[in-house]
Amino acid sequence: MIAIPDSALVLLIGASGSGKSSFALRHFDAQTVISSDQLRGALAGDEADQHATDAAFGRLHRWLDARLAAGSLAVVDAT
Repeated sequence: MIAIPDSALVLLIGASGSGKSSFALRHFDAQTVISSDQLRGALAGDEADQHATDAAFGRLHRWLDARLAAGSLAVVDAT
């Protein structure tokens, strides 16, 4: 078991389908996790739409900045 501080950044990065999202769901509260795929889906209606990647990562960075500035755990699930 890995001890993760309350104020930390966890990056889950790997190939598509490698289990990042499943790992995040099993080990972290949903409010602490942000997914680049889910953001693409929210913006473009399709998680695989690469045209939405820049906008998705812009939102991801703003969320991440806010979480870290507040001293909160931030878990990034990105391909």
